[in-house]
Amino acid sequence: MFVLFGLTLIILVFMHFGKSRQKNTKSASEEFWRRERESQFIPRKDISSLDYLVIPYASLPFRFFTPGPGEPVRLSPEAQELSAVPDTGDSSSALPEAVQESAYSFSPEYSAPLSEELADTEYTICALSKGKILNLSGISNTDLRFTYGTANLEPLSACDQNFTALICALQKWGTLLVSAGEPEDAVTVLSYAVSIGSDIAGTYTLLASLYEKTGELQKISALRESAEQLSTLMKPSILRDLDRILERTESR
Repeated sequence: MFVLFGLTLIILVFMHFGKSRQKNTKSASEEFWRRERESQFIPRKDISSLDYLVIPYASLPFRFFTPGPGEPVRLSPEAQELSAVPDTGDSSSALPEAVQESAYSFSPEYSAPLSEELADTEYTICALSKGKILNLSGISNTDLRFTYGTANLEPLSACDQNFTALICALQKWGTLLVSAGEPEDAVTVLSYAVSIGSDIAGTYTLLASLYEKTGELQKISALRESAEQLSTLMKPSILRDLDRILERTESR
C-alpha cells in the first residue's frame, strides 16, 4: 500500500510539472506573438547616428586591393604578376626576380592559386566599404523593429548581412595568410575580427594556435575573455575550444 501511494504521488508530481511547463510554454508563445504583432507598427526612428563599423583599411595587411571610388583599386604591379604565375612546384623559379624582391611577395613555395584567393578575399573586404556595417548579433527582428521602427528593419538587416560577410572574409583571409607563410599578418587580421565581435569559432581557435606557437599564452586567456562577451549561440562552443587549448598549454 505504501509503495502504491508513493508511485501515485510521483505520478501526480510529474503531471503537475508537465502542466506547469505547458502553461509556461503557452504563455511565452502568446507573449512572443503579441510583441511580434505590436512591432509591426512601430514608427521609424533615426538610425543615422548608430555605431556603424568603419574598416581600418590602413592598418590591415592589404597587398592586392584597397577601397576606392567605385571599384576597389588594384595595388601592386608585382602582386598582379604574382597572381599570373603558374604553380610549377619549383620553389626556386616559381616567381620572377622582381616579385621575389617585392614587399608584396609571399614565400616562394606559394604561387598562383593561393595569391588569387588572397586577392579575391581582399576584394570582398574592400567592396564592403560601399555599404554600412553593423554587428547586430543576438538581436531579434522583433527587437530591431521595437527599437528602431518597422521601416528600418530592411536597411538594418542589410547592415548585419554586411557584418556577416566581413567576419567570414576575415576568417578566410587569416587562414590564407597562414598558408602563405605570413603568421604575423594573420594575427593582425584575426585579432581585428575578434575586436569587432566575430563569433566564428575558427577565428578564435586559429588565433589561439598562433599565440601558442609564439609562446604568447597570456593572449589566449585574453582571447577567452573576449569570447565571454559574445551573445550568440556559438559562444559555448568557442569557449570549449579555447579551454582545450589552454589546458593543453598548461599541461606542458
